[in-house]
Amino acid sequence: MLPAVVFGLLLMSTVAVAALLMAGDEGHSSRAMHESSMAFYAAEAGLHVVYGYWDSIQAQVDSLLPGDSLVLPWRRLDNGSRYRARIARLDNGGQLLYGLSVEGRGRGTRSGQRVLSFALTAPPAGPGTGYKLGACCDAAISVRGDVELTDRVGVDGQDGVPLGWDSVCPPPGEDRPGLLMTDTTLLSMQGSSWLNGDPPLLQQAEMGPDVMDQFGDLSWAELKSMADIHIRDQDVRPRASVTIDPEAGELVCNTADPLNWGSPDRDHPCFEYFPIILIEETVRVYDGYGQGIFVLEWDPTSKQGSELDFEQNTIINGVVLGKGCIEIEENARFHGAVFVDGLYRNNDICTSDRDCASDDGDAISRWSQCAVDRAIVGAGLDEWAEPANLGPGGRAQLLDSHSFSEPLR
Repeated sequence: MLPAVVFGLLLMSTVAVAALLMAGDEGHSSRAMHESSMAFYAAEAGLHVVYGYWDSIQAQVDSLLPGDSLVLPWRRLDNGSRYRARIARLDNGGQLLYGLSVEGRGRGTRSGQRVLSFALTAPPAGPGTGYKLGACCDAAISVRGDVELTDRVGVDGQDGVPLGWDSVCPPPGEDRPGLLMTDTTLLSMQGSSWLNGDPPLLQQAEMGPDVMDQFGDLSWAELKSMADIHIRDQDVRPRASVTIDPEAGELVCNTADPLNWGSPDRDHPCFEYFPIILIEETVRVYDGYGQGIFVLEWDPTSKQGSELDFEQNTIINGVVLGKGCIEIEENARFHGAVFVDGLYRNNDICTSDRDCASDDGDAISRWSQCAVDRAIVGAGLDEWAEPANLGPGGRAQLLDSHSFSEPLR
């Protein structure tokens, strides 16, 4: 009888000890989860504080060289948890790229530890700056050849936002030269024509045919081969058109229509449509709207470039580039950048009786970084473009890249 009682007591003691140990383990596990969560939220709070008060450390960040890092001191939160941030410069001297890692810890000696890492970039100083394609685009109009501005027309290098784009564009940013030419003596201004910009007129003799034949990593021939629309020797009235998606049963942008060059209406299905349009011979655009990349073709037989005319209340947003001539006239409005080569093959002029770029009759050509950016991205050319980085000083932007780790302690 006694051995049975002793055995029972031992069994009950074992069960009680096991239960106590299990309860202790659950307590430790619960505490560990709690501390781990506190550490995570401390790291997340640290990220928002550092990013929110980036202006206070901007000077220190600007002084970082490639490979350098800045370690900020520990900061304690109201609940006793704390965080520490480290900012490392990751680029090799090009577009600024930073790694921001924030270590968070809970309170107490057995606190948890979490590390959140994020990638950031810093755009050029001032809002609204973005992409460029090789030497395009550094001015409202860049020309290798003649320019004529007739009465009551203007070229404006002040950054502007196209009408109706306020909700998708940042505030106007850095101003650019109004007119950039290889030879400013080839400029003719008549009547009350005007130039504005920073500076209004700039000469850049080194803008030769090789510079105007390469657009970042994209060659002239490659760019032409990517054209969505070919327009040859005709008058064009562009219109935004839609079609019905048979599967979704809803209206979509009709990209098969060669006269559909996008829409300025944010609620229209073609608002994000930016075609690459190859212009051959002479094309006149009137009384309509267009957006995208307009490429001027060149005929090696006649040694003449194409001519693109924006006329009669036309509104165009985007980029015009290539070998030929452009006219903006009759109350037409252009936002973006023009980059044309009117001198090539032994300095043959683009046509025998036209200037390489001209404005006529209350027309305005205005620089717009937002129009350039949206055209490059919308046309799918951002892979070959590069950020128009002008140096440090820009507000850091979080990229869509982050990671999480929970180091063992």
